[in-house]
Amino acid sequence: MFWSEKTLTADHYIESVKSHFGGSAAHRLQKEIGFFGKRLLRLPSTERSAFFDSWFTEENARHLRSVAQSVRGSLPNAAGPCPVPRIVFLHGVMPRSGTNYLQSLLELHPDVVVNPYGIRELPFLNTVEDARTYEGRFLRLYRRNRESFSDLETFCYMVSGFLRRIEAEFPADKTVVIKSPHTRMMRYFPYLFPTERCLIVLRDGRRAVQSTIDTWPLRFLGRTFADVCREWSFGTEAALEAQSRMSADACHLIRFEDAVAAPDGTARDLMRFLDLDEGRYPFDRIGDLPILGSSRASRSNGEVSWTPVAKPEGFDPSKRPIDWSRKRRTVFDAVAGDMQKKAGYAA
Repeated sequence: MFWSEKTLTADHYIESVKSHFGGSAAHRLQKEIGFFGKRLLRLPSTERSAFFDSWFTEENARHLRSVAQSVRGSLPNAAGPCPVPRIVFLHGVMPRSGTNYLQSLLELHPDVVVNPYGIRELPFLNTVEDARTYEGRFLRLYRRNRESFSDLETFCYMVSGFLRRIEAEFPADKTVVIKSPHTRMMRYFPYLFPTERCLIVLRDGRRAVQSTIDTWPLRFLGRTFADVCREWSFGTEAALEAQSRMSADACHLIRFEDAVAAPDGTARDLMRFLDLDEGRYPFDRIGDLPILGSSRASRSNGEVSWTPVAKPEGFDPSKRPIDWSRKRRTVFDAVAGDMQKKAGYAA
């Protein structure tokens, strides 16, 4: 018999990992095995579970909010001046959604600070699964601590501690913008960030997908075209669900196409939402904003560069034509067509 009874099969290996590292690590390993198998077979490997956590519960989420509020201290008094800087998160439904452009619009305001401590992107929510793996390893060192910590509580301490540092070190009259071009696990936002405001950039799925594959061409053992379509669809679904969980003064959706077509109006809209002084905004400088990371206009040596470049005459990424084969159009419609309509974009 080729396999002896003592041979460690894949199932036995999973069980050994589960007993040693905990269920979440074993679950992660199973996902990784499935992930590489799908890549090898050129099947879609982007999963909805990466955007909507199956471990999420309202009870635990409310506990995380109480922890965050405790770490951050007393909430600002709405009737008086804000004693700490306002912190705003700028999310895109996926990379290539337009967060760079929206951040550039915001940065023109003298009371706005972007990239705190030189951090250009801070994908907190994008790392929820990794945080849970770390937490399992941490609690494994003394298992009785599992009775004292709830799910993702150590992650909540880390996130809240970082935001508390911003509140302690930045002037109270500033608005600090933190950018992440992802909406994975966005349902956690109002619980981990109970006092923060959220801006989410939507973009037409067809152009977001095309810009993505222009920037990062599809390769063997890499993402499939369907994967990129699924990422846009799941990311947009997560954005719309997050908006439904928050009040209108806490979460605001912006369409990239509207921002490009009417940047002045978009800037005024942002000023109102963030309670920024519109009179201090240099509207005359909007037209001089450079392009940052365009999949077409920012190429250098065959790759996209994030070095600012001057805007070419007639540049309008929101109207760029899409020249897909019939097969690609069919795949997009099957994977993301319903979400394209729900997000308000014409077929």
